[in-house]
Amino acid sequence: MGRLKSLVTAAVAGALLTAGMPGAFAEGTLRLRLNGDINTMDPIATTNFTIRNAAYLMYDTLFALDSNYEAQPQMAEGFTLSDDQLTYTITLRDGLKFHDGSQVTAGDAVASLQRWGKADGLGKTLFSKMESISAPDDKTIVLQMKEPWGQVISAIGKISSNVPVIMPANMAANDPTDPVVTPIGSGPYRLLPDEWVPGSIAAFEKFEAYQPRSEPADMAAGGKVAHFDRVELIYIPDTATAVDALIGGEIDWIEEVPADMLAFFDGVDSAKPIAARQSGNSMQLVVNHLNPPFDNPKIRKALQWSLEQTPFLQAAYGNSTERYLECAAVFFCDTPYATDANTQAVLTRDIAKAKALLEEGGYDGTPVLLMHVTDIPAHDAYYSVLKPMLEEAGFVVEEQITDWATVATRRASKEPVADGGWNLFFTGWGFVDQSNPMTNVYVAGACGDGWFGWACSEELQELRKKFADEMDPKVKRQLAEQMQIATHDLVSYVPMGQAFPSQGIATNLKGFIQSPVPFFWEVQRTE
Repeated sequence: MGRLKSLVTAAVAGALLTAGMPGAFAEGTLRLRLNGDINTMDPIATTNFTIRNAAYLMYDTLFALDSNYEAQPQMAEGFTLSDDQLTYTITLRDGLKFHDGSQVTAGDAVASLQRWGKADGLGKTLFSKMESISAPDDKTIVLQMKEPWGQVISAIGKISSNVPVIMPANMAANDPTDPVVTPIGSGPYRLLPDEWVPGSIAAFEKFEAYQPRSEPADMAAGGKVAHFDRVELIYIPDTATAVDALIGGEIDWIEEVPADMLAFFDGVDSAKPIAARQSGNSMQLVVNHLNPPFDNPKIRKALQWSLEQTPFLQAAYGNSTERYLECAAVFFCDTPYATDANTQAVLTRDIAKAKALLEEGGYDGTPVLLMHVTDIPAHDAYYSVLKPMLEEAGFVVEEQITDWATVATRRASKEPVADGGWNLFFTGWGFVDQSNPMTNVYVAGACGDGWFGWACSEELQELRKKFADEMDPKVKRQLAEQMQIATHDLVSYVPMGQAFPSQGIATNLKGFIQSPVPFFWEVQRTE
């Protein structure tokens, strides 16, 4: 692995020089390798988890979830609710500043929430129930609801994509599909735009004017104390190179270590792998309902019968059975809304049924484009299994080797495949996103206004509306089961099982927060 160490040293040094920095590693710097490149720093313009994770360094939110998954005030000092449960009055806490030195105002928060509400599924639901949102003064935000709705604060405090971050009002004026080019936040670290080289490095420095809350850090809530002068996100496409860099002390953390590389840490004192149980997600194969051949319901069902989860999970995680779980539950297994309703076609591979459905659907050999991601190990393994499975079932497959950043951009296209569109891609949503029917993107049925794939179902839209309004837990569980049945019939996606990845961490670090999202405040060196 010595040659790999030399390669990554050269790559990182080159990134630093390209950014106008000295090649030597500075003290007080935390170096991280996320799953993918940082090609934008706007978590409203994308649901890409890599961007979400990076964005938490520099942005803050009005409310944030604690380890009990309850929303707590963050940028907000608190809020009051009127007796009729229609008027929420939120007060900002003192000392909030943006990274350009300007004061954070209620007007900035209102503009930011409005932009988020145009992009996020839960945000859209919130704004559909809202009469108005206003900033009567610089410290006060008023939400006037059309009807009582108990999820207002939890919606504003959601922890995952799209995260309702606060940015200056002039930047929040951007259409949500138009990423902010030079982003400014108010969080514990400040982006250094002159040192940001997509495909290489994104650098941040401690924002000295940031005032953490006085409470202890508690998942996304509480005090966000920055212990490093700098944080650098180093893009290393090859995972073996990244692991070697971690063991060699050239980086400090890797978001995911594949199962076949865990043995690299045997006998190593400088770094270790840790099973990130709270970071588990459900890998999904997302289906584009707009482009042939999957605009045809029968061919989508053929896709469903063509696959089964076990070969994918074994390809990605080998014999480490503690790291994965077969699961076809739309809202995750072992959760309040877990059910096995209508999961046979997801868990059982039947080539004969798949071929029959292709014939019934009039499949004409239209190629299925696979955008084979190679810079995320689990994705690479999954695509390698998918291609032969589809071909065995009778699909014609065209494969393009690419990276995750490219897929994360291309998936937004509604154009035909030949004009930059797509058919299928793998992604992973985590527990906090999937387990809640109000944030699970696959049960929205929102057609052209929905998440990538644009699955369309009036039945799902109505079920979700009923769920949002329902207060009886038993009825909510029934509605969630009906959503699962409808979702698997629609084939808005194919669930590929749950996984619990291993992170690689330098042994001289402490303070990592247990969370489904990786946070880096509180992290510090022990020596």
